Amino acid sequence: MRGIPIVLGLIAGIALAGWATDRRELALHWAPIIHQGAASDQDYITRVDFDGNWIGNDNWENQPTGDLSAHVYYSVIETETHYFIFYSLFHPRDYEPRCFPSLCHENDLESIQLVVRKDGSEWGTLEAMETLAHNRIYLYTAGPGVKRGFLRVRGRIAIEGWRPVVYVETYGHGIYGHRIKLKAGTVIYRPGDTAGVPKGIDDEVTYVLVPIYDTLWQRRHEIGQGRLFDRPFEYRGTVLPAAFDGDDWGEDKANTPWGYPQALGDELSRGDWFLDPAAALSYHATFAGPFSRVYIFNPYLLDLGLLERG
Repeated sequence: MRGIPIVLGLIAGIALAGWATDRRELALHWAPIIHQGAASDQDYITRVDFDGNWIGNDNWENQPTGDLSAHVYYSVIETETHYFIFYSLFHPRDYEPRCFPSLCHENDLESIQLVVRKDGSEWGTLEAMETLAHNRIYLYTAGPGVKRGFLRVRGRIAIEGWRPVVYVETYGHGIYGHRIKLKAGTVIYRPGDTAGVPKGIDDEVTYVLVPIYDTLWQRRHEIGQGRLFDRPFEYRGTVLPAAFDGDDWGEDKANTPWGYPQALGDELSRGDWFLDPAAALSYHATFAGPFSRVYIFNPYLLDLGLLERG
């Protein structure tokens, strides 16, 4: 039995090599247009290693001198009927004009989940979007075929061209699918081939996609004080980090993509929103058409030994 995970891991690697380009193109096609509220450069989105290292608890200090070029993390998971495309926005600081521990903290990662139906077309059809704003997940739909489940529908997805539009709070960086009042300026981020740095708090630049699987996920074992992650939890028998290591204005307050505890209800576990999105979305919403929970591509559950190859 000990040899089975090795074989599965090899197969997973082959699948990743064969599909990475197509899935990246899918993520790029649907990548959102981001309206980021900005009062200072502390609101600019960037990479987790913007300061040249993979240490979590020096990001608050390094924010003023780090590289603030625009990057957005992404992942694509596929079932028989849907693609689940996940995007995460990283800020080194979650802050307020005047900080104290209940408001500010080091590191900030808020996320978006798109549900795209496989309809035989090149890119599929966008059916639903969920956004994370602090302690809540908000559900939005593209049409009448998706209705409330555990979550109520907050409204229709805002669309520019074919891309969804999201609005990100100034200071706290919660993400919404409906228009909100953005304090001070607004930086508009659009997907592109170059990682731009805003020239000021009212600007428009492009961002570059970064795969979660090849970056953050590969470092999931780096847990502990002075490392990238901290606050371990158990996901179906495996220890994973729930948060980025952080010390300023409170300890370890920014969740990892697989560490969110929101909208669990009575059926889900911490981590399911990212790791088992078919289970999460079938609980959060009701879909009119076929909705399979059988994965064709989920390298995370495969790595954890929770999937079998048929």
